[in-house]
Amino acid sequence: MNIKYLIIGMMLVTMLPRILPFFLFDTEKMPKGVKTFLSYVPYTVLGALVLPGSLSALSDKWMVSIVCLSAAWVTGWYKGGLILPVISAVGTAVLIRLIGIA
Repeated sequence: MNIKYLIIGMMLVTMLPRILPFFLFDTEKMPKGVKTFLSYVPYTVLGALVLPGSLSALSDKWMVSIVCLSAAWVTGWYKGGLILPVISAVGTAVLIRLIGIA
């Protein structure tokens, strides 16, 4: 099989599910409940991707992971956004490592 056809086929298979919703759904006619549900999807996906890795990052120091997740949770709760909680969790981990607790 020609490699060009394989690459074009893979491109179409990954591109179509991303482009079709823009043409099939009208966001102005979408019910409010669906819009609210879809607004939480990025945060949910981020949590599903980050949480397991953050708990197992330091397998022998699970308390450090809990402290860093708590810092991220508090920052996210009061300040919101996505990047600030990540920065606070990483900063907390760096401080813990610099102090020498872990």
